[in-house]
Amino acid sequence: MGESAGGGLAAALAILARDRQLSPPLAKQILIYPMLDDRTEKDTTGGLAIFGYQDILTGWMSYLGDLYKTDKVPPVAAPARLEDFEGLAPLYVDCGGLDMFLREDVAYAQRFIEADIPTELHIYEGVPHAFQRFAPTSAVVKRAFANRLAACKSF
Repeated sequence: MGESAGGGLAAALAILARDRQLSPPLAKQILIYPMLDDRTEKDTTGGLAIFGYQDILTGWMSYLGDLYKTDKVPPVAAPARLEDFEGLAPLYVDCGGLDMFLREDVAYAQRFIEADIPTELHIYEGVPHAFQRFAPTSAVVKRAFANRLAACKSF
């Protein structure tokens, strides 16, 4: 389980667990608005992000160094670059509808669906990245927490 950049790290660990045949295998991946793709090209939030495009670029450049935006970035560094999804643990992803990671998170979930891996995707309309920090008692946050708890209890 991980949030934001931590969600990307959790996805990377799931790939490593599969590749190294961890036993017992992972039961599920729970990724909360994960940062998965270093190739993000533009801000898709219409300027409404509290964590914006320049922040994403800074994060990826700091993390990948000279590999940033090259063909040498391995999937364990940027999970959206993964080509073979077979054998990965089932996936839970949630993301705000105004989150700058929305497109890459939906695309990642779609690849799990195409690989016939059980996938649960929740998009919370009208909320940005890390939305639970801004209105922790709101209905949307309560719904997100209930969905996350159900995902944790599902295995």
